[in-house]
Amino acid sequence: MRMVLHQLYYIVKAQKMQWKSPDDILSFQETNLKKILTHAYRTTPFYHRKFRERGVTPADFNNMDDIVKFPFITKQEARESYPLDIISTCYSPSEGIEGTTSGSTGQNLTVLYSPEAFQYYMAVTYRNFTVLGFKPWHKFAYTRYAPIKIGTPFYEKLGFARKKHISVFLPPEEQVALVRSFNPTAITGYPSMMIEWAKIMEETGDAVHPLFIRTEAEILTREAKEFMMNVFECNLYEEYGSAEFVHMAFECPEGGYHISSDAVLLEFLDGNEPVAPGEEGEIYITSLVNHAMPLIRYKINDRGIPLDDICSCGRGFPTMKLVVGRDDDFLTLPSGRRINPRVIIPIFELTSTIKEFRIIQKKRDYIEIDIIPGPAWSAHEKKRLRKTFLEICKEPVSIAFNLCDDIPRGRHNRPRPIRSLVT
Repeated sequence: MRMVLHQLYYIVKAQKMQWKSPDDILSFQETNLKKILTHAYRTTPFYHRKFRERGVTPADFNNMDDIVKFPFITKQEARESYPLDIISTCYSPSEGIEGTTSGSTGQNLTVLYSPEAFQYYMAVTYRNFTVLGFKPWHKFAYTRYAPIKIGTPFYEKLGFARKKHISVFLPPEEQVALVRSFNPTAITGYPSMMIEWAKIMEETGDAVHPLFIRTEAEILTREAKEFMMNVFECNLYEEYGSAEFVHMAFECPEGGYHISSDAVLLEFLDGNEPVAPGEEGEIYITSLVNHAMPLIRYKINDRGIPLDDICSCGRGFPTMKLVVGRDDDFLTLPSGRRINPRVIIPIFELTSTIKEFRIIQKKRDYIEIDIIPGPAWSAHEKKRLRKTFLEICKEPVSIAFNLCDDIPRGRHNRPRPIRSLVT
């Protein structure tokens, strides 16, 4: 019962936070940032050493402008410091909840959440659902490697916020069967999986029609979004999340992409300088709630654009645009021109002649495309795809197609769609 009361407290707190004014949210962030800096300096060998090497202490932080005085950290540093140096001496792994990143860079990172932080992250998750019309008595299906590690809460046993885990390791047909039998009000998960569901349901003519779908963690192209919305006959929204911080930003029905500024601080930087609103920058993230394993100015290898727009929904959270794709998701051509993965991926992901694909750029003028062909694959189809690809490049590039029986799995038990080895 105590856990239930704590969770209800965090849900109410999270619901109220979204309606506070931008000034109140900034003040909240500054207060909590000071707390996390002080806590990390005093209770983790890793941050105590990093701050001293930089010549700063928490006393040097007085307002948000001072955050640039403090050092960045990388995923590699966090991995090498886990668990002895980066976990607070106030916690032990047995007292927290562990999560693991998906290893899109080839390296997994274990993250320890304090119970309080994880409950607040879950409250933020629930808030982001309610923004889209989700009610306590509704139910949702979600895709993950493993079920959410909070057991079956008391309120779920009473029929509130019931959930169904859809494992990424199941064949698509079994995943679809589970979704159909559960008939969820909402679905949240990885676009690559739900595209497969939509293809199967369109073919069988037996689609589910939830209130909304929310995608996360992967590139969602406009073409794929429109295809899924047509099949599922519902609105589709994007969320920005990661295992390190759970949820960083969410899309509201009015189209605003709001930063969850009560849980995280997002910085958009060019070098160590904040970019102006409307300019693109590299994203660094600080958790404002996780005292078990502080992550401060963490380089997440994403890029985004901060905005100073006021969303018509009335929420006080700042808004942003996510420049979808990590640096090595972009193709770099001989001239130096970069091609966004959103332009390339649609050529292949909705093509019925292809089961799965992977694009690897090995040189600026040389690209390999691994394909698991479907029954309708043909030489004509190969010629068409090559022509379409080259029309987008508009530069001399050699393309080699490799027909495969299998492609190595990456994030979410799916092949990573595109990767450039060009620096």
